[in-house]
Amino acid sequence: MAVTSIWPIKGRVDKVINYARNPEKTHDKERLSELHEIEGVVEYAADEMKTEKRAYVTCLHLHSEETAAQEFMETKRLMHNEGGRSCYHGYQSFKADEVDADTAHSIGVALARELWGDRFQVVIATHCNTGHYHNHFVINSVSDVDGKKFYNSPADYRRMREVSDRLCREAKISVIEYPADRRANYGEWLAEKNGKPTMRSRIREDINRAILASTTEREFLRVMKEMGYEVITRTPKGSPRVHPIVRIVDGGKNFRLDKLGEYYELDSIKQRIQNNYRRKTPFPEITEDTKAPYYQYKEKAKKATGLYALYLYYCYELHIIVHKPASVKKVSAFLREDVTKLDRYIAQADFLAKTGIETVEALAGYKAEKEKQAESLMQQRTGLKNELKRHIRKEDFQSAEATRARIAELTAELKAYRKEITLCTDIADRSEQVRKNLEQIEQQKIERKERTENELLVRRSSRAGREDDTQRR
Repeated sequence: MAVTSIWPIKGRVDKVINYARNPEKTHDKERLSELHEIEGVVEYAADEMKTEKRAYVTCLHLHSEETAAQEFMETKRLMHNEGGRSCYHGYQSFKADEVDADTAHSIGVALARELWGDRFQVVIATHCNTGHYHNHFVINSVSDVDGKKFYNSPADYRRMREVSDRLCREAKISVIEYPADRRANYGEWLAEKNGKPTMRSRIREDINRAILASTTEREFLRVMKEMGYEVITRTPKGSPRVHPIVRIVDGGKNFRLDKLGEYYELDSIKQRIQNNYRRKTPFPEITEDTKAPYYQYKEKAKKATGLYALYLYYCYELHIIVHKPASVKKVSAFLREDVTKLDRYIAQADFLAKTGIETVEALAGYKAEKEKQAESLMQQRTGLKNELKRHIRKEDFQSAEATRARIAELTAELKAYRKEITLCTDIADRSEQVRKNLEQIEQQKIERKERTENELLVRRSSRAGREDDTQRR
């Protein structure tokens, strides 16, 4: 289980760095207040006593932790961006006795590389002074690539937590599935603001479709049930509920109707159903189109196979691919968590279509090749960064600009490679679960079909019994 956090630091870089490297300062209360200054932060992260004699300190885009403070400040001067926050201090804490120092440090380094390794100088140190292992991250506030400031938004912190959780799962370490502070669901608000689906938005969409397909309240409840919901309007004792709820049958989650929006309270739903009723002509005249239909020959599309076919079918079940838009068929309830990840599954399906990868083995080979190319680009970029510093020292600004442009090009290429590497990792991790989910969907379809056939048999037998009674009388 890993807990993460990050906060900005104002002040001198060297004090924060030097603080953590000196074991005697660990118990100095006056110095503790300087922990939120940049120099002390880096030094705190590299403290010999806490890091087991410096065996677990790693630097990104830096020569060593001893010169980190000077290199931080040099980057700010070279990039002409010396104001404001000096650096950022983050941590990643693990549950006691769940990891050893090597595992904790490797996870911390992987987290730092994925989040900040493209653009920022970072010091990563693993501490063990509190009875459990935890990582400290000190990030320069100015990028040594483009000179832009580090910006830590709520979305950035959320991504830090998500990447940390994913790395912990890969290492078979427990994660906090439901954070303690859920008072303000910023992620859900942001997703809805950006037009991305959330659990509540999907429920509202399903209610809208059920209303359009119904002319009575009973029919509405039936359609909702077919879509995997249960609308509960009464208490177990039979009295009306103050706040009616809709429950996801497979997921077991409850949502108050009045919390879904103004038009989703029970009375509003009933009124909307009544508005669906329209008088229609009992026997409308049938007009036939005597014009011969025009048929155009179309070549059959090549049938998808392998992983691509698997993802296409999964996208169909998630309703990303719609065969009959007017149908009230809905995503299976246990898949609704994945509905909030539509963009991810679309990107994975597009990637498989573009590359033509069909097997897990081919995926692993493709990933290994991209990792090799990414490593080569990183080495080239490191050399160019050193070259850039030499040009700036010599005041050869024309060459410096050309080198900076080349660094930016390599960074863009590296970003594209890492995106594909991440897609390969996600597909490899998720493909087996996708296959299991589809098998579960097929099993549910078979069970529903059997229930329907059994209900028909019961109705026919009861009807036949009534007819026999009538004949006897």
